[in-house]
Amino acid sequence: MNSLRQYFLRFRDFQKNARLFIYITFILAVSQSVFGLVYNLYILKLGYTREFLGTLESIPVFVTAALAVPLALLCVNLPLKKNLIIALGIASVSALGLAIFPSKAMLISFRFLSGFAGAFMAITAWPLMARYSTEKDRNLVFSFQFAFSMLAGFLGNLIGGSLTDWAAVLLSGGAESAAAYRVTMLTGVALMAAAILPVFYIEEPPQKARAPIKLDLGGVKPLAAFMVFLPQIMIGFGAGMIMPYLNIFFKTGFNLQISSLGFYMSLMPLSMAAGGLIGPWLVKKKGQVGAMITLQSLSIPFLATMGFSGLILPTVAAAFIRTMLMNASSPIYSVFMLSRFKKEAHPLASAMYTACWSLLWAFGAKLSGTLQMDFGFTMSFLITIICYCAATLVLSRCFLHEDGKNAPSCQKGGFSPAAGAADYLAGKEEME
Repeated sequence: MNSLRQYFLRFRDFQKNARLFIYITFILAVSQSVFGLVYNLYILKLGYTREFLGTLESIPVFVTAALAVPLALLCVNLPLKKNLIIALGIASVSALGLAIFPSKAMLISFRFLSGFAGAFMAITAWPLMARYSTEKDRNLVFSFQFAFSMLAGFLGNLIGGSLTDWAAVLLSGGAESAAAYRVTMLTGVALMAAAILPVFYIEEPPQKARAPIKLDLGGVKPLAAFMVFLPQIMIGFGAGMIMPYLNIFFKTGFNLQISSLGFYMSLMPLSMAAGGLIGPWLVKKKGQVGAMITLQSLSIPFLATMGFSGLILPTVAAAFIRTMLMNASSPIYSVFMLSRFKKEAHPLASAMYTACWSLLWAFGAKLSGTLQMDFGFTMSFLITIICYCAATLVLSRCFLHEDGKNAPSCQKGGFSPAAGAADYLAGKEEME
């Protein structure tokens, strides 16, 4: 309890822009959870197949993968604040379109628009947090942002389940309908638009005070960067097989009412929040790479239990623990990855990683939608388990020996940043 109190006391020491971004992502995560709880169910209620749903899930991620790197190069000198406004604005318009236009062509079109928003967010979020944090507090800033987003997801799922119940009673005599789902989705859209307001309070240095940043694509070693990205994008492929369909897995597998589904789904981001807070503690004990390997290895048996127990309580418990362990490594990886690039290359590095991860995630989502037509979720869970095992093995073989040492750079020219964990433990204070 005292450690938790210390975490929240440290929050007050973060730079103002870092705190504002955490508030923004909190509101955004609430909106996305409200919207996302019923989105898949809404598509199926409209009469579309799971295969088409898989197509819709993969479209924005393919678009993000295609655009992330070009946008990083084109928008490198555009203030991060403007990028964030663009991302949230496009995301709000896209979500609104998905909620009110049910035709196949319009759904596909607005999912393409979602991909544009994702690409802008990809070149903004991590670089913004890295810019407005120090080496001393960076692991904690990333973990706080992750944990607050997950707490927001917990709240959003509860709101979404209750709101859909209320809308179903009001509009369709208690039966879950597309109209009831639409009410919930529109509420999510309103919250998403509200997330834009705090962005205007972010204070960036005047444009004239900042030297133009020149990104040298040739200055990044492609193979070295790919090896840094590889473990996480393998996880991305496995996650794409399961995570977009988690609400369908619970609802169809156990015949849940929407309010019960909202409660069980709310436990997932709550477990992620807990994982986000234990991440920095484990980094102190085992280093960055050791912490990621430990968390990912422990999560795999729970993933298997979740997929194959067939009983609601063991499945929910396993899903909670698996989600907590696996996602605790996510903010740790963010710092681990960015520590291998110059700060000027952070938008490009973030975009390259997002492009790779998104591409594999989209393939996983599309493949899973097709496999579910014949095999249910059996093959999807088996493939995900294999991906998680392989990713943990690669991380162990390629990077464990570097833990706590100066990380080899993915830049040409001898830049050699200290590993994030070492700087964090040493308490080194350096502004980015």
